[in-house]
Amino acid sequence: MPDITVKAIKGFNADGLDSGEKYVKRGAEFTVDESVARDLRRNGLIEEYDVKQAPEPENKQAKEADNKTAPEASQKPKPELKNKAK
Repeated sequence: MPDITVKAIKGFNADGLDSGEKYVKRGAEFTVDESVARDLRRNGLIEEYDVKQAPEPENKQAKEADNKTAPEASQKPKPELKNKAK
C-alpha cells in the first residue's frame, strides 16, 4: 500500500509506526502506510486524508467486427402443407 502524509490531531506514542519517533506531537505531519493511517483515523488520532484512486482499467474485450452480418431469416417461402385426408 502507498505511503501517505497525515497530520496528527492529538499527541500519541508512535513506537510501532516505524516513523523513527517515539512521540508524535499534536499538529505534526508524518508519513505512514495506508493501513496504519486507517487505524489511526479510526482511533481519532489523525485528520482526514486523501487517497488517490487507481485509474479504472480499460475494457480488454475485443470489439465487434464491422463486417459481421446479422443472421437473416430464410428467404424461401415455406411450402404449404397439403391436407390429404379430405
